[in-house]
Amino acid sequence: MSRLRSWIAAGFLLSSTNTFAMSSPPAPELAEPYQGSVASLAQRCVGIQSPGTGLWLRYEENPGWADGLPSYSFSGESVTSASLFYMKPSRYQHFLLRDASSRYLGASLTTIVRAAESANDRTEWKLESTGEGYALYNAQTGLQLAHRKRNGELYFTSALDLLSLNKETALNFVELEGCREFPEVAVNAQGNRDALKGDPGLPVRGYIDAHTHISSYEFMGGKFMAGEPFHRFGVEEALKDSAHLHGKNGSLDLIGNLYTFNDINNRYDTRGWPDFPWWPNHQQMSHSGYYYKWMERAYLSGLRIMVTNLVENEVLCWAQSRINPASWINPNSCNVMDSIRLQAQRLRELEEYVDAQAGGPGKGFFHIVTTPQEARETIAEGRMAVVLGIEASETFNCGLNDYCTRETIEAQLQEVYDLGVRSLYPTHKFDNQLAGSVVESGFINIGQLLSTGRFFETEECAAHTHGKPMTSGFPLIGDIPVIREILDAVHLNPEYDESRPHCNQHGLSPLGSYLVNRMIDLKMMVELDHMSDATATAVMDIAEARGYSGVLSTHSWMLNAPGGAVHRNTERLIEAGGFVAPYNSDATDMVRRVDRYLDILADTEYLNGVGIGTDMSGLGGQPGPRSDVATNPLLYPFISEFGIEFNRQVSGNRTFDFNQDGMAHYGMLADFIEDLRQQAPARTYEAVMTSAEAYLQTWERSTAAGVTEHYEPAGLKDID
Repeated sequence: MSRLRSWIAAGFLLSSTNTFAMSSPPAPELAEPYQGSVASLAQRCVGIQSPGTGLWLRYEENPGWADGLPSYSFSGESVTSASLFYMKPSRYQHFLLRDASSRYLGASLTTIVRAAESANDRTEWKLESTGEGYALYNAQTGLQLAHRKRNGELYFTSALDLLSLNKETALNFVELEGCREFPEVAVNAQGNRDALKGDPGLPVRGYIDAHTHISSYEFMGGKFMAGEPFHRFGVEEALKDSAHLHGKNGSLDLIGNLYTFNDINNRYDTRGWPDFPWWPNHQQMSHSGYYYKWMERAYLSGLRIMVTNLVENEVLCWAQSRINPASWINPNSCNVMDSIRLQAQRLRELEEYVDAQAGGPGKGFFHIVTTPQEARETIAEGRMAVVLGIEASETFNCGLNDYCTRETIEAQLQEVYDLGVRSLYPTHKFDNQLAGSVVESGFINIGQLLSTGRFFETEECAAHTHGKPMTSGFPLIGDIPVIREILDAVHLNPEYDESRPHCNQHGLSPLGSYLVNRMIDLKMMVELDHMSDATATAVMDIAEARGYSGVLSTHSWMLNAPGGAVHRNTERLIEAGGFVAPYNSDATDMVRRVDRYLDILADTEYLNGVGIGTDMSGLGGQPGPRSDVATNPLLYPFISEFGIEFNRQVSGNRTFDFNQDGMAHYGMLADFIEDLRQQAPARTYEAVMTSAEAYLQTWERSTAAGVTEHYEPAGLKDID
């Protein structure tokens, strides 16, 4: 490099009598180039300098080449004339280069270098360190960027000019100040993040959200849930206006409007970033609440573990394609296993993206784990451990109308285990060949019909179980065009005794017993929520017979005993060393929900930790503001027990206040935890802040369980 600099200064080493050399202006001084790794360029501000000429890359309105359209060239004679580029990672070692006027270094369709007004496939660059600078490759074309030194032109090099002495492909990046930062959601949390680190050999302090759906934006064909946790082109794309899915004023959000508001004619402002006039909010269910910066805010409040369930519903996916065909363009597969594979891939991509934002592999806060020891090490490093689960009715393609055998279950169970899944639901909303589910009236009963060919078949509940009310006839959904014709065609009307609650006739099948026993063999954890009384009883029989602790209830979907008391199956789960987490609620109600489990835990040998299960973006609403916030609000700023100061969360032009918005998005979980800390008795708050450790101990007991024989409960029957 020093030899090259001398060569420039000396005028191509010609003698002082050479008039060309004497008349040429001296080359600009070379600034100190950035020497770090490619990944460490994340979020930095740089100028780009030619090591051969010393000239700086700058924007030109009419460069005289590139079809005369705006572009960049090496024509800046000083650093003050250089374009300043903000280095925004789009994925590992890939970047968007955005200047102070919000233009992007990009390529045209004809592979000419251009200045672009917005991020797109042609503005993404893969960078490589050459030892003498950085080489840039257009991510779409794979072509390498080159600088033609004789005129400062940028172009894409090819095999035809490999021997050219007039080009350079290794460029100097110089760290500067003054960039316009890339648009991004703010975390609004300040403090020493090292306070979140610890010792993997000591108990974890912090909480778990045991039931989330980060990847649900890809379920139902990817055509129902608007908003994404990340996008390689940034927040402007990830949280864009949802009209592309939901139509003008949400007019095509038929399932969201009906399921959430019981009003197919509900209308709303679909705009997203940067204004967010309506979504996200704590009631709606058709927009994702998991943007990665919102999750980062929750993590900073002490969220140590996040269990995220890969989710699919073939019936709703099919229905979405029929009632909203306008958005059904290039959909994902409705098949459960296809969807699970895709969602697992997306979560790995999210992990890579978060790492890229922080400067490379292992540096981000979000890390997928597959063992309790890996979780402890991740948490000790000051990162959040993410556990994968599955929640679906047709898992392993075992819907009542599918081909499902021990052999197909075995192959697909091993497949999802290899994907990193460590917990799953044998049944969800509808009966399948594995087990009967909790019955539900109305909309879900229609789904049961479409999934299985029949409505829920019920019986009077046992004396120790409080079932669900069931309504005869078709609910409001029967008036929706297309759906109405489908339901009329089956010539069936559900009829129930509306004077009493109902329980499902169906329990665990022999296939379901095989699955549960094989999950125990693999040390996977079994989710009991959504199981019928008979199913949950049989699963607990297996767990107790095999001395297994890996049984979970993570969002209050186990049946109650009469009078709302905790059901005996839930008591059995806790007494076996399993883990419980009630569905999230406001701080006042959360005391009751947590303490009812604590009362049982207190009589066991196990740690008194109870988590929360938000079920956000899983067709589950979130708590709104407390009823008494007018006289007893959560005050901002507040300081968490880890010493992090939180202010109101700001997303673009929208400021979220927990007293007005409640749990509008996942970042407001930090506000919820502080509200619980201030409003709940110490016993309740301590149980929640001990919950991550309690979950890890349940998981550790599961992985340490010895080899035991399969157990077959009495009374198993096929479901047909």
